[in-house]
Amino acid sequence: MSRLGHLIGRLRSQVGLAAAALGVALAMLSGALTPIEDALAALRFQALQRAPSHQITVVEIDVPSLRAAGRWPWGRDRFATAIGNLQAAGAKVVAFDVDFSANSTATTDKALADAIAARPGSVILPTFVQPVRRADGRTSLVETSPLRGLSTEALLASVNIPIDPDGRVRRYTYGFGADETYRPSMGASLAQTPQQRRDSFLIDYAARVGEIDHLSFEDVYRNRFDPRLVRGRSILIGATALELGDEFATPQAGTVNGVYLHALAFENLTSGRAMTTPPAWMTFALACLLIFFLRANSETARASLSRRHVAVGVGLLTLPILLQNLAPVSLSVAPLVAAQLACLLWATQAELARRARSIIEEREAGLLHQALHEPETGLPNRRALLSEVTSRMQETEGGALAVVAIGIDRYPTMRGAVGYSLSNLIVRGVAARLQAVCGDGQVAHLSTSVLGLVLHRADTRTLLADLNRLETLDPGHEVAGHPVDAFIKLGVSHRTSTQDDPERLLENAALALDEARRLNRRLVTFEAETYVDPSLNLALMTEMRRGLHAGEISLHYQPKLTLTDSAVHSVEALVRWRHPVRGPIAPDSFIGIAEETGAIRELTEWTLERALRDRAALKASGHDVVVSVNLSGRLLADRGFCDNVQAMMAGHDHGICLEITETAVIENPTAATASIAAFRAAGLKVSIDDYGVGLSSLSYLKMLDADELKIDKSLVAAVAQSQRDRLILKSTIDLAHSLGMSVVAEGVETADVQAALALLGCDAIQGYLISRPVPLADLTEFLTGWGETPRLAAVG
Repeated sequence: MSRLGHLIGRLRSQVGLAAAALGVALAMLSGALTPIEDALAALRFQALQRAPSHQITVVEIDVPSLRAAGRWPWGRDRFATAIGNLQAAGAKVVAFDVDFSANSTATTDKALADAIAARPGSVILPTFVQPVRRADGRTSLVETSPLRGLSTEALLASVNIPIDPDGRVRRYTYGFGADETYRPSMGASLAQTPQQRRDSFLIDYAARVGEIDHLSFEDVYRNRFDPRLVRGRSILIGATALELGDEFATPQAGTVNGVYLHALAFENLTSGRAMTTPPAWMTFALACLLIFFLRANSETARASLSRRHVAVGVGLLTLPILLQNLAPVSLSVAPLVAAQLACLLWATQAELARRARSIIEEREAGLLHQALHEPETGLPNRRALLSEVTSRMQETEGGALAVVAIGIDRYPTMRGAVGYSLSNLIVRGVAARLQAVCGDGQVAHLSTSVLGLVLHRADTRTLLADLNRLETLDPGHEVAGHPVDAFIKLGVSHRTSTQDDPERLLENAALALDEARRLNRRLVTFEAETYVDPSLNLALMTEMRRGLHAGEISLHYQPKLTLTDSAVHSVEALVRWRHPVRGPIAPDSFIGIAEETGAIRELTEWTLERALRDRAALKASGHDVVVSVNLSGRLLADRGFCDNVQAMMAGHDHGICLEITETAVIENPTAATASIAAFRAAGLKVSIDDYGVGLSSLSYLKMLDADELKIDKSLVAAVAQSQRDRLILKSTIDLAHSLGMSVVAEGVETADVQAALALLGCDAIQGYLISRPVPLADLTEFLTGWGETPRLAAVG
């Protein structure tokens, strides 16, 4: 029996060895070990972190660069200027991760080609391979290259980045193709690795990506950068702005822009840290040896087996780190860990079963925690807050419940000043203070600068008291030994009925926060009656476009009376919309939405065309008047619109005046100055509208070459009674005259105001005292009657 038992034991041992080896093989083939491998690799990278070599500098096409240029894609001349500035600063090579495969303009393309040809071989342009569906339905790979005129004197490198099946980037390829079709990758080209290599290497994420030197493209373009970050270095230009979408998921570093992946590959290659990994069969062989070493049988003492497991466990944690530190070798540890786990399971099934359940529970808890928390700050996320709101709503139907959206003021500026990590500390600090004030309310991190909070109190009075405490929260924080103020604004959404759902409450709180930011108020409560559904706004814009073609939208005209001769020499065109179902729609209801949705350009171009035709009709009937058309400030920076206006007015005796609001000029003085100069060069008159509404700046009046200044009715209404208002208006009128501008006063409704303005030297008036806005036919009748017998219309 003993011999039979011994044979059975040996057979079980052999079966156990085979089962453990088979289990490891299946785990490797199925990819089940990938998460474990990623976690262990991340630990190694964390333990071996090192600073970059500072041999490469990334030039970021970031948000400030896009805003400064005003459009995308850019003209190639911007890139040509950047090349010249970088080369003048001593750049060794300038590489681009920017698509140059399509024509821009002949002039800008030539500028870029000349910049490249100035130093042949010192500029690297990108190529990339992408799938293209052929006419027969099959898919083939096609290489997209820069324009021939650009690539003649440049080096070419592939910017394709291999992505693993799970959507993450772990490897980087030296090059693609072979012989004459071979393209080195961007990182390999910058690192000057040997040609014709088509294999790949594991990216060493131990290099701290965040410390790679970088510059903003706008600073390079304006030549206002530190030349020490360029001299003798390789320069890589690529996109980092979110809207350009050049981002890749990585298993260790989160989401990384493509340009930084190329820079990281360069760092790996130049520092000799291009990681390799043993082949799968070698790893499997090591796992089998480990299984044999840790095999459990009746002859092996438990204490000895435990010591072996401890030694192997310590070795699996430390030896891969030591190996990776000494040589660029990344050992696949997960199969070895799986082998040890299989042996542990084999040795004591019950204990490992318990531990397995514990591991599964911890992993699920970790995944649940990750799903319900924001990774950078560790705070609960939107999903967690919605769950909390749902829970609070289900606990009891009584009491008062509110969802609060808390926005941190000027967060992007603060983050730029103190950095991402410290700004996250400030967010956590604000969350901690909110938590301290609200007690049991949960604070969540909803977005970059917005926190969320749910408050449930016994009554509305207690709830409002807590909201007042939140509103007066101390803004002072200390970061790295320095004081930083983090002021907040609150958007509050109260639960008003049992039909309110958590998602709607949170959305309403966000809308209230947007309103608080717009009004610059500390706290705003959501009110449903003042909220316009965005879908209705979009529908209104669709109907507006239809109304332009259906004749529902027309122009009314309000005359301007010249005080010196009591004649009407100009009128203002005002848009009116009579909807077939809704009736008259106030301009304030759709013009603002048109500005926000971009439909304002189409509406303005239609207005200009109609104003030209109506003015021609007025002139034909004997009334040669100037027609003023309001121009949205959002169109001042629209180069295409400005060009269309100039083309529209070319060859016409148009007599058109463009009224541009003072606030638009103040918000974007550079664009306003350039556009006004272009309009005047095209023969258009320019008027500065609503002067006095914004922060009226004398410097802007001096800078702008305008024909007319329109004083807002808020400064005109009390001029007949207020000595102070008369002094202000007198100085404004005298200043405008000294700058060569005529002055028009808006909103004149009484004869006393007219008389006071005449004494102050105002050139013209506009308002109900003269006439309400009227259709073209009524305007013609009005002008004819006025010319025969000048009069003032009754106010009403």
